[in-house]
Amino acid sequence: MRKDGRIGVSVAGASARSTFLFEYLRSHPEEGFVTGVYDIVPERCSILLDHYGIGAEAVVYPSLADAVSDPGADAVFVMTTDAAHPECAVAALEAGKSVYCEKPMAVTMQGAKAIASAAEKARGLFYLGMNLRHSPVHEALHNIVASGKLGKVITIEANEHYYGGKTYFRRWNRLRKHGGGLWLTKACHDFDILTWLAGGRPLRIMASCGLDHYRPRPDAPLYCRECGMAKTCPDYCPPPDGDSLGDRLARATERATGVKRDMCLWNSDKDTFDNGMAIVEYDNGSRACYTVNVMSAHTTRMLVVTGSGGMARADLYDGTVEYWKRHAPEDSCEKMDTSALMRGGHGGADERILADFFRCVRTGSPPRSSWQDGLTSVALGIAATKSSDTGRIVSVRM
Repeated sequence: MRKDGRIGVSVAGASARSTFLFEYLRSHPEEGFVTGVYDIVPERCSILLDHYGIGAEAVVYPSLADAVSDPGADAVFVMTTDAAHPECAVAALEAGKSVYCEKPMAVTMQGAKAIASAAEKARGLFYLGMNLRHSPVHEALHNIVASGKLGKVITIEANEHYYGGKTYFRRWNRLRKHGGGLWLTKACHDFDILTWLAGGRPLRIMASCGLDHYRPRPDAPLYCRECGMAKTCPDYCPPPDGDSLGDRLARATERATGVKRDMCLWNSDKDTFDNGMAIVEYDNGSRACYTVNVMSAHTTRMLVVTGSGGMARADLYDGTVEYWKRHAPEDSCEKMDTSALMRGGHGGADERILADFFRCVRTGSPPRSSWQDGLTSVALGIAATKSSDTGRIVSVRM
């Protein structure tokens, strides 16, 4: 850390997700600076540094070892594909760096435990990027639960509808070998919130899912650039021919790997689902149900928590949080509007979680989401996958 308090960070993974860090530091230069970027496609690193105008100060690291050992970096941001998180996070922790790791922590329990073991022994901070804990809506809902107003939490209902989630089927998230399937790469967010609100340890899960919409169709080719329905298909993705950051990164990937961005959502190779439901039982008697739908017409997350003393409801779309006291008149509902705080990605959560990470690195404060939380969400995601694969209730093992 510099004398002025600014924190140097190196980045592992020149991904689209990493841009939220670059944007944050451009708006808050007093927080820190990027020392360099590593990626298996080095050209992506150069494109990012050029786009943000820091190519003169930051470097393209030739290896992961260089990224985690840079003496100018106090912390490492792990922004790779999910399956690569353990390699990067463990290397950084063992090098004495603080780590911000995107969710999920890993796609296997072996990988999650490797990070947990390294984090437990490390002198640096491990901060898991469960940003929904920082969304004003989820934070307000959790505060109601933590205040005791609801009494004992009996049930939690969580419903996620994500119109943009369809793009998973042309990205690496469509394959379990990279993202673990949507019960991990996507639902780990929501499993974490369920556990945070329930306040217990998950015991069992029953999950069911299906690829019921984006199934192969014979009238479409593998890539949108080759498709005769391009002008009429609402799922059309143009080839990366423009000058935007996204297009430049996609071209670099295509040149290096042959992977094209405009893969057909219907005909892509994928081993995950477009809708699913899960029921979780906790050791304190709470139960939770969760629905995820990535072929929805609308984007939001909605939650209802019912307790022995009241009920609370939240909607990420408009930022509303409502509370009813049990046995009180219906019109006595207390309402909160968090919409003014919902600036930026994930309903305002992205900026808030980064601010908290930099604060924790400076002060040594514990993170809001730790490696322990990561173990739990990975275990839930793996158990949900096994349950939906087998049709059985599965014990959650950590």
